[in-house]
Amino acid sequence: SKKTKASQKGAGKESKSWKAEEISEYLARLEKRQNYLKNPRFFPPNTVHGGKSLVISQEKVEQMVARRKAEDTKGGTSSVPVFHANPPSVLFLYDKAGQVYEMTIELQNITSTGQHVRLIPPSTSVFFICSGKYPGKGGMIAPGMACQYTVQFIPEYLGDYEDHILVESQVSEPFLIPIQAKVSLPVLTLPDIIDCGSCLVGGIKTTATLCRNEGVRAGKFSIMPEKAWPADAEVTATADFVIKDPFRIQPAVLELAPGQNATVEVVFFPSLPEASQQTFTILCDNYPIHCVTVTGVGELITLELLFVTGGESKAQLGEVTDVTAQHLIRFEPQNPHTTEEKILVIKNSTHVELPFFWQITKPNLKPLIPEETADFTKGKYNQDPESAFSLNPEQGVLLPCAVHEFILTYTPQELKSYHSVIQMVLRGIPESPCLVEEGMLQNIPECKAEDVIALEIEVKGSTEPFHLLLEPYAIIVPGENFIGVNVKKTFKLWNNSKTLIKYTWEKIMASEIMEVEPRTGVIDVNKCCEFVLAISGSKPGVISCNLQCHVEPCPEPVVLHVEAAFKGPFLCIDVPSLRFGLTKQGETVSRTFEIKNLCQVPAQWRMQESQVCLAERNEEVSPFTIQPSAGEIPPLGLCRVSVQFTSLQCQRLQTVLELEVENAEGSHLPVFVEVQTPQACLISSHLVFTEIYTGVPAKATSKLFNQTLLPTKYLWGKLIGSQAASCSIVVSPASGTLGPNEEKEFCIELSANTVVSLQ
Repeated sequence: SKKTKASQKGAGKESKSWKAEEISEYLARLEKRQNYLKNPRFFPPNTVHGGKSLVISQEKVEQMVARRKAEDTKGGTSSVPVFHANPPSVLFLYDKAGQVYEMTIELQNITSTGQHVRLIPPSTSVFFICSGKYPGKGGMIAPGMACQYTVQFIPEYLGDYEDHILVESQVSEPFLIPIQAKVSLPVLTLPDIIDCGSCLVGGIKTTATLCRNEGVRAGKFSIMPEKAWPADAEVTATADFVIKDPFRIQPAVLELAPGQNATVEVVFFPSLPEASQQTFTILCDNYPIHCVTVTGVGELITLELLFVTGGESKAQLGEVTDVTAQHLIRFEPQNPHTTEEKILVIKNSTHVELPFFWQITKPNLKPLIPEETADFTKGKYNQDPESAFSLNPEQGVLLPCAVHEFILTYTPQELKSYHSVIQMVLRGIPESPCLVEEGMLQNIPECKAEDVIALEIEVKGSTEPFHLLLEPYAIIVPGENFIGVNVKKTFKLWNNSKTLIKYTWEKIMASEIMEVEPRTGVIDVNKCCEFVLAISGSKPGVISCNLQCHVEPCPEPVVLHVEAAFKGPFLCIDVPSLRFGLTKQGETVSRTFEIKNLCQVPAQWRMQESQVCLAERNEEVSPFTIQPSAGEIPPLGLCRVSVQFTSLQCQRLQTVLELEVENAEGSHLPVFVEVQTPQACLISSHLVFTEIYTGVPAKATSKLFNQTLLPTKYLWGKLIGSQAASCSIVVSPASGTLGPNEEKEFCIELSANTVVSLQ
């Protein structure tokens, strides 16, 4: 019973395991054991079963695979490369036909598996592929290895060839290796287009171009018309020049070494006012290598007067005018020696530079005969040396297709009317067109050049006198004014002339200063200018003068009459006299005083002792020291002056100090001084002691008198005499000062040392 239950449980488990999913999985495992791995080289690189690329990352390969899937939906193809060609293209450069040229190409396996390769040769008969060289046997190319093929090129004639080699492999799309063959001849560096620009009809213009042989070998280059090759190649190669109307190129043959330079000249000689173009072929060793197109434009002279300041004028009925002038310009009436300008704008409508100069002539007032046409370009006129007209610039060059400004100036010198003709003359203009036929290719006829009148303008102008007015015409300053003080007066100048004036007032810098502000300036027509006249006198007195104003361009000045009176500064000393009083001989005493300036101008002053007083005392140097002795006192100011006196002798001195003021009257200051020396005397010059004892002092009195008014100092000295050692004396007081006329008593004690009579 236990075995039966166990078998029933096992049968239940086995029935559960044999479901449909388990059966399909079991069959798949059986089938897998019979699928063997294929060689990876039969699969594209970087696929599940294929090899890996050695030069392209997996990320980039995935991008390429995704792009290929997108292109496959659109019908395109793209794959990961298996072989790499080196070089990727083949280029043969050659310069001779019939020779064999070779070049080797390598095909490298850039995958991780061995690969086979096959080359389909070019279809052109001039290209050949030789047998390949493989790194191993059997034609298998291992990963990273390369095979080599030699490509041969055998040209039959000089020319350019193109073809390709088709490279096939087992697992990738075939790819092409382009093959090219080009003629490699020396290169002449001439531009594709040589533009000669514009030239006047009948003229000759030469354009030089620098060229160089940039080849690796020497070459013989020849230039000839495009239609003349190849029939006349031999003839052209020996010619010195080549002509194709209206161009000439020289030299026609150039033999240049590698890197050598040469100059090619193109001569342009138009005979008609039109654009010209010719093409020339450049040959190297009789093989065309380049084409050069030469262009140029023939033109006629065309000048236009575009603008005139104020516009052009028209001749009035019955007015006499020049018969050949194309334009008329009229100036308004002007004053003599004035200047009026007009701007002329002239356009050169040609593409050629035109050298020019202006000439001024007298008008041609001769009437024309009926049915006669005036040719102003050939006319001969008389120069007008007295003309009041001029132009700036007088000469120069009219630039191609450019607008030029000229200044026409009218400057009359006299009171009269002026009438002239201004002519623009062009230099070096061809006399007539030089016709050149195609058969006349050997020489270019020489064209004569001459000066041609291209533009003729008639100009007129008149004059009238100046009208200037001063208001007032004279200035008289009342009263007296201090020197150095500016006195100002105003006046006006009216300009009633036809033109503005430029004035310049003179400045007087003599004994007086007289000037006008503004000194220079401009007064417009029918306007006035207000001026300020400043007068400053430097010396007392009356001035009367004429102040001139130079007016440009008026030849005569404007005169302003001026009168004024001036006086100098006034200084005052604050003391009537200078008293030093009683002074002691040898001492220095000083006194001070003030000098006041009572006017509104600064004053220069100087003070010293009168030379007359010094002469009376027979002295050369004054005992007075003045500090300061000179200076300048500002308006309404003052100066404190100190005077010191030193005398070496007793005297009673009376003198005068002189005050000198620049440009004014001076003043005098009396000085008094009494000089004395101290002097004293004894009332009694003898003192008698009747009886004295040895060692016992004896006393007596005496008096000392000051004989002057000066304080006097005194001092008793030692005993003198032959018996001075026999006694001693004590004076009390021994020293002191005596006042003026003072009398002082003193005590004398005499002591004797020996018994003797003293004297």
